Amino acid sequence: MKYVFTTFILLVLPLVVFAQKLKPGFDKAEYIELLKVSAQVGDSAYIKTLPLPARFKFAYRSPIVGLENRWDLWIDNQSVAVLSLRGTTVNSVSWLGNFYAAMVPAKGEIQISDTENFKYELATSPKAAVHVGWLVSMGFLAKDILPKVDSCYRAGIKDIIIMGHSQGGGIAYLLTAYLKNLQKQSRLPADIQFKTYCSAGPKPGNLYFAYEYEASTQPGWAYNVVNSADWVPEVPLTVQTVNDFNATNPFNGAPAMIKKQKLLNRIALKYAYNSLSKPSLKAQKNYRKFLGKLASKTVQKNLNGYVPPDYYNSSDYVRTGNSIVLLADSAYYKLYPDSKKQIFIHHFHSPYLYLAAKLPSSSDQMSATSSNQKLAGTWELTYISGRRIAFDGLYPDKKPSIIFDAASQRVNGSTSCNSFNGKLVVNGQTISFAEPMAMTRMMCPGEGEQAFLDVLKSVNHYSLGDDNTLTLHTGDVTVMRFVKK
Repeated sequence: MKYVFTTFILLVLPLVVFAQKLKPGFDKAEYIELLKVSAQVGDSAYIKTLPLPARFKFAYRSPIVGLENRWDLWIDNQSVAVLSLRGTTVNSVSWLGNFYAAMVPAKGEIQISDTENFKYELATSPKAAVHVGWLVSMGFLAKDILPKVDSCYRAGIKDIIIMGHSQGGGIAYLLTAYLKNLQKQSRLPADIQFKTYCSAGPKPGNLYFAYEYEASTQPGWAYNVVNSADWVPEVPLTVQTVNDFNATNPFNGAPAMIKKQKLLNRIALKYAYNSLSKPSLKAQKNYRKFLGKLASKTVQKNLNGYVPPDYYNSSDYVRTGNSIVLLADSAYYKLYPDSKKQIFIHHFHSPYLYLAAKLPSSSDQMSATSSNQKLAGTWELTYISGRRIAFDGLYPDKKPSIIFDAASQRVNGSTSCNSFNGKLVVNGQTISFAEPMAMTRMMCPGEGEQAFLDVLKSVNHYSLGDDNTLTLHTGDVTVMRFVKK
């Protein structure tokens, strides 16, 4: 059968040039075309409201499998294929895939039917975990997708885009990780280049899955595109507990430290610690009970032979991937006003197409890329606003510094006392340091470190001077100035 499909691919691609055509980096035109491809999984009335794809042509539609899951194959005349994953439908079984939201380890196996045991590896860390409902869905889809990937490869197609909108975006994260790990295991050709767009996607797993996903898709081979007005990227609900941190953390030794205190202090500290930690631990336990064990009973009724796995002891979902934010402004809200009744008004393809069209053009992107290259390197603080203490008084020994690594999309540096590192969030002249960063925890004298961190979190854009200066702004106000070292 796969040879027949290969022949079909060759027939519909008479002008194929057998060469790598995908490029890293977010491509506005590419994403808009993929939104049009993704919209074609909807019903006929929905499809009529949206423009048709121009670059890609429909090649294959899968049967409905698993929890009401389906995918389409689209191809263009430059030997690029698209695996388009359908999102949630109106069918209650499709919604079950979302509500079955307990976590499972990102490496293992699940009996997904009476005939198939799905063995998977999405990350190597034993602390990495993912959404079980979308993992089950991905397992069913992968069984149909892998033969088609093989057929495309035999036909000379080595560039493959994975596209998913909504629930399809959540599944796209897991499919990307699954396919890339198959490449590591030499079960898929290493010269297939995958590029992923998770559009309007929910959070697929915990921080340790996110770390490995982001590391494996650098630089510029996977994007998470979100409308800032859309609630779907904010789910599943997350519960973070003291058990969700790296092994080296201040919470491990807290109970022992409390025991060493004098009686009154011990009582007060123990009460405060338990008041903060126990509610989240209880909430996480209930999460696993209701969205894991109880939800699995309904899954079993819809999937013959399904055997619920052991769940991972966490519900700490995080947003994953290199984010492209479609920022809803006043003009957007006039077209798509908030509504208590139309809860998906900001989630469908139309609002995403509208906002995507407002992203910088290709020439602007080229300019932004050039700016990012200039941004790379080490910068030392020379000015900070809003403090009564003189600059030299804030930083008598060592000045804060920032190091930008544009290639790996990372930022690190020093607060003058502690070191920090995190994801580089920059788009054109817009920049943000608001996302949580990893930081050492030495005790620091004076106000300098806190002043630096407080101001840094308020920054929303930057400018570069011809004299090797970097200026960070909050709105129209200059709040920091650096010199390149």
